[in-house]
This record gives sequence, structure tokens and C-alpha cells, in this order.
Amino acid sequence: MTYDVVVVGGGIGGLTVAALLSARGVKTCLLDRQSQVGGCIGRVEFSGYDFEPGMGLYNGFGANEIFTQIFSELETSAPQTTLIDEDYVVRMVGRAADIQLRKDDAELYETLRQRFPECADATVEFYKTVKRVNESWENKEREETKRSLLSKAFRKFRSPSRSDDILATLTSQTVSSVAKNTSPGFQQFINAQIGAVLQTTIERCAFVPACLALNLLRSNNYSIAGGTATIAESLADSIKSSGGAIRLNSPVLRLAYNETGDAIGVDLLTGERVLAKLAIVSNLTVWDTYGKLVGLNKTSAEMKARLANYSNAGSYLVYAAVEDTTVQRLPSQNFIVGGAAPNEDENLSAEFTVNVQPCAPDGKHPATIKSATEVTPWFSFQASEEDLSEWDQRTLEAAWTRLHQHVPELGSGIEVIETANPRTTYNSTRRKLGMVLGVEPTIENWTTRGSCQTEIPNLFMVGDTVKPTFGISEVAATALELADLLTK
Repeated sequence: MTYDVVVVGGGIGGLTVAALLSARGVKTCLLDRQSQVGGCIGRVEFSGYDFEPGMGLYNGFGANEIFTQIFSELETSAPQTTLIDEDYVVRMVGRAADIQLRKDDAELYETLRQRFPECADATVEFYKTVKRVNESWENKEREETKRSLLSKAFRKFRSPSRSDDILATLTSQTVSSVAKNTSPGFQQFINAQIGAVLQTTIERCAFVPACLALNLLRSNNYSIAGGTATIAESLADSIKSSGGAIRLNSPVLRLAYNETGDAIGVDLLTGERVLAKLAIVSNLTVWDTYGKLVGLNKTSAEMKARLANYSNAGSYLVYAAVEDTTVQRLPSQNFIVGGAAPNEDENLSAEFTVNVQPCAPDGKHPATIKSATEVTPWFSFQASEEDLSEWDQRTLEAAWTRLHQHVPELGSGIEVIETANPRTTYNSTRRKLGMVLGVEPTIENWTTRGSCQTEIPNLFMVGDTVKPTFGISEVAATALELADLLTK
């Protein structure tokens, strides 16, 4: 079969670009190896419950925001969403009171002064800097959008903006270097948020992406009726309604090349070849795009070196059901517990998140408890399925103990339904070693990524390992950018 564009991978990025292209009249085919669309946001169902695959916080659904823009072009409507009107909560082990991340700046600053009196002024100044960086980043994004409409000649004479100066000043700094004048307690508070959203530490994390992550927790976030998988399913419906093709259970083996070495499509594991006249879009990770689709023999030494430096952690998830009366006792339906340091032999992060979803028909609430976990042990030390099961059980017991120790409000009102770990993530998504949330945003990684274009002229990438930002709204924005490029 021959199409204008072939999209490999049905995550949020692949689905979005395929839906937009199909709606614009481009003959598009999306291929995915799984039996359902969504990738990392695919539907998670156990024991009659639908679970969120992570923290359950999603933005971009407000007026004129990214998902509103995208669905305005499509054949299907955007999923129903509800603004989460409560402030996000951070519970720090050893501190008497939970910390609410107030959306109002003045209220947040007063909260910080009360919770961290030992460095009150420094904490406020830190968050003011975070705000300035976020405003500068938003200005930079707007400026780049406007410049894309201008001629190259005009752009060449553009004067640097104030946002360029501010971002350039802080691009080479880590979070810990900017927070050096604050107390260890405040740094632990920031570290908990960075760990939850980006799965890294303040010592390793570049300051600019950390600002975006800290802002996410104070942004207008939404819960999605039916869960985040509903976005993927709505996009898939739009592709089909617009005449596009979706082929599930269709593993792609590699790019197909012609006699002159140009990529002309993809070869499937079945031996079938699917041709693309205009472009091939990879919604695989950057590792798999080059390691599997392109092939390392066609990948430059520079790119191989960058791929070797890219890494991140995986997630250990506990899917649980919580009694309605128990939920009422919790500090919030979305919160972080920070500083819950595990024992040395426990492969869990020092923070974990709790996301409680709306009540199910049986009167209980599905809940997702997420910790970061190093991925290598999940693949190195299990010789059999029995070994993996034992490893998972030990990790569950450790996570369960920490959960009840630091969230005693749960009591007996919560029960385990299922777990997920890097091995199960790998089995369902084929992401390298089950890593999630893109590439760890160290200074080096943050400053060397950012293009949808690959080393193959008509091969493009979209997904969370492409751009130096994160979250499904940012992936969707990248997909819109790519769709515009391919249809300009």
C-alpha cells in the first residue's frame, strides 16, 4: 500500500499528527504494534476499574490552548474535562503541616514564608525567579511562532529579546545552584516536585525545565472524563472519520530504502512493505527511531554519542481502590509525599505521588500511586518470571509500607488491585528498558535536543523524547508543529 504519510507508533504524538494530517486531506496510515492506541496513555483496566497511568494532571484544555486548537480541526470532539480547582499538595516527611501550592502568587509566597521561616526571603526569591523564567519561556514560544510567519531575511535582523537574555543566563545552571541560598528543607521540597514530574534530582536537573515542571503543578490542570486514554481514542476516531487508516497489531521492522538509499516507507515484521510518498513520522523514542527504524549503520557517530548519554528512570505503579469515606480524609486527591527515603535495598525514589480518580460505580475510587525506580535492576537480576514476581512483590511491600507510614489517613480503606514496573512498561510500549517521561533533563540533554527532523531527510520524529519539554500537551504541540510543516 502507498500513502502520503506513514506514522509509526500510536502514542499521543503519532495520533495527533495523523489526525491533523488526515483532517487536512493527507492520505495517512498509522501503524502500531499493540492491540490498542495510546502508548503510554493507553487504557489501563483491572478488575473493572480504569486507572490513570501516572500523576493524572493534564493541561492544555483551556480556551485557545493546544487541545482546543487541535480538536477544532478534527471530526471528533475533545474529551470532556473538568478543571481541578483545588491546589496541589506536597506532604514533606518530618514537617507538621502539608504545603499547598497556591495558584495565587501572593498566597504561595506567604505559605512559603510560614513553612520555611529559616530562609523565608530566599524561598520567595526562588519562586519569583521560577515565574520570570516561565514568563520568558512563554514569550519565547510566542515569538518563535510569529517569526515562523516572517521571511528569513527579516528574521536575520531580529534583535535579541529580553526573554532570550534571561533564558540564556540560566540555561547552564542546575536547580541546586539557583537554590543554593535556601535551606536543606526547602531544597528537599523542590527536589520532591522535580522528582515527581521529571524523575531526576535538583543536583542533575537543568533549571529551565525545572521551572516548567514547578509551574505545571500550579497551572490549570484538568481531569478527563474516562481518563487520559479518552484523548487517544478520540484522536483515533478522528483519523478514521477523516479517511485515514489505523493498523494495530502491525509491528514495524525498519525503514524501507530504494536503490539510491532514500527512505521510501517501512517494512513490517510480516514482510509487507508500506510506502510513503511525502514523509515517515516516528512516534517511537529517539533510541528506537535510530536504533531500530533507521539502523545504527545509517546513524552518525555524533547521534550515537548523544543516544548513549540519554537516559531516565522508570516508574513503579500501584493501582489501588480506595473507599469513598477514606478519600474524604486525604489532604487532596492529588498530592506528593516527599522525603520518604527508602532503605538502601529498595529501588524506589524518595518521593511518591498519589492520584485519586472519581468514584467508580461500586463506591470506590481508583487510585494510582507512582514512584520512580531505576530501570537496570528490573532487567538484570531476574532469571525467570518467578524471580520477576518475587522482585515485584518485595517492591510492592516496600511501597505499601511507605504509603501507610506517610499517609496514615488511608488506614484499611485501600486495597491493591495491580502493579506495574519497567518490565511491564517495556512489554506494553517497547520503550527502552521501560523508561518513561522522556529524556532526563540534565543541562547537556536540555541544550542538545529539540528538532522533529532526523538525519534522514524525509523521516521526522514526534514524542516525549524529541522536544526539551514534557507532558502530553507539549507532545501534542510538537505534533501540531510537525503537521503544519508537512502541509505548508
